[in-house]
Amino acid sequence: MENGGLLDARKPEELEADQSAWKIVVLAIIGLAFSFFCGYFLRSFILQGQLNFLLFCFLAGVGFLIIFLLEVFFIKTFWLVNLIVFCETLAFLSLFYDRISQPFLLGALAGFLILVWGIYSGRVEINDMLKIKFWRVSSGALPKAITALALLISIISVGFFSFEENGFFISEPTFEKIISPFAGLGIIQSFLPGFDLSLSVDALIKNITTNQIEGNSQLKILASSAKKELINQTVKDFESKISDYTGVSLNPQIKTSQAIYEIMVTKVSQLPANVKSFIPIGVAIIIFLSIISLSWPIRMIVSIPAYLIFEICLALGFSTIITEGKSGEVIILK
Repeated sequence: MENGGLLDARKPEELEADQSAWKIVVLAIIGLAFSFFCGYFLRSFILQGQLNFLLFCFLAGVGFLIIFLLEVFFIKTFWLVNLIVFCETLAFLSLFYDRISQPFLLGALAGFLILVWGIYSGRVEINDMLKIKFWRVSSGALPKAITALALLISIISVGFFSFEENGFFISEPTFEKIISPFAGLGIIQSFLPGFDLSLSVDALIKNITTNQIEGNSQLKILASSAKKELINQTVKDFESKISDYTGVSLNPQIKTSQAIYEIMVTKVSQLPANVKSFIPIGVAIIIFLSIISLSWPIRMIVSIPAYLIFEICLALGFSTIITEGKSGEVIILK
């Protein structure tokens, strides 16, 4: 990381100026691409509900955060890096032009300002150190960038919620696409073997009950007629308990995912109007807190490849660290 401890002969104001315009342009283009695709895959996931789009959104978001962190190190002109971050924010939000509202604009502004705060925090850390310490700068800049992304994603997601259809804020096909992949997760299948939301309520309960009976050594030895009677009685009791608990008359012949959706629609429609108005806010808070709760692992996922790229840039001469006579180490794009 060092240049042998040699002092640079240039003036301090020269060291604080950006030295390579084309390298800054390269960083900006890569950052814009990652932010755009993060927004693209987020919109695709919200509209289509496929988990692979959520994965691609996450990977693009990680790529954006990596470039964001490198911009903190490599771009010295504060107004220039802020302009680049502003353009990256616009690239992320551009695909949601049809959802623009006052809360959307306020959230976008807040997200951008938090990103600027992250840039400023990182630059303050660099300026206060005699030797550049990557992890210390990362700990100052990345949490704020993650917070900004969490805020933008939560505001955008709520923009797709509406109570116009069936008195609920999400359509049934979208709801089914979002929850269906979770039914096949190993952790769910380990507790409820045969759980399948595409089955009818009646068939699903029979499927689960049969698996439980076959897995019980005492019940397994029952005669076929006794097993059948036990299954039918269990199905009736379970359906009755669901109806009593939810207050919704359950149709056992419809798909399980449809039944869950109808129960949610009915319960939400019974809420007072003033309570309904707070549901989108509650959803936004849940999404925001869910992302923030993953802040630490996200920081590790971002920081490690960012550090490797940082070192590779130094090794290949894309950038260099020099020692300034009075203030300490300075990093510049060669």
